[in-house]
Amino acid sequence: MHTPAPNPGWDWKSEGFMEAPAVVLVARPLTLYRVWGGTASETGNPARPGVCLSFQQPKTRKEAEGLFSVFEWGNACRHVTPFQAMAGATLFVGKAHPGDFFDAGLGKPGSQVFVEMKTMRTLVRKMGPAIALIDDLKGFTVVPGRDPGRRFSS
Repeated sequence: MHTPAPNPGWDWKSEGFMEAPAVVLVARPLTLYRVWGGTASETGNPARPGVCLSFQQPKTRKEAEGLFSVFEWGNACRHVTPFQAMAGATLFVGKAHPGDFFDAGLGKPGSQVFVEMKTMRTLVRKMGPAIALIDDLKGFTVVPGRDPGRRFSS
C-alpha cells in the first residue's frame, strides 16, 4: 500500500532521498538488502533516525554506488546483507539522491528504502550472512566526511 509520506519527524533530504518518500506498509514478509562498509555498519547507526536498505541486491561496489550514491556518506560499499521486513513494518520508499559527487558513468540512482530505527529493531530481521561485494573500483577508498554536512552514515 503506497501513501504520501506524512511528516515522520526526520528530514527526508538529510536521509538521501531525491524527493519525499512514499510510505509503504508491508503486508507480507519482504526481502531487503543493506549495503555497508566504512562508517556504515551492517544494522545502521543507532544515533540516526533509521537505516537505508534497498529492494535491489547489488553484486559490485560500483553497482552499489551507482544505485545508492552513498560514498559521500562514508559508506564504502564493501558488503551486502539480506534482511526480511515482517508484515506490519512501515517503510519509506523513494529515489536515492545522486549526491554531491555523482558520476554519471555509474548509471541512474535507484530506489532506497528507509526503515526507522524502532521498526528496524522490532520488525526487520537479518536473513543471512553478509556477502562481500566485488571490488570493481580498483581499491578506491572512501574518505568519510568529505562532505562536512554528511559525516555519519545511516
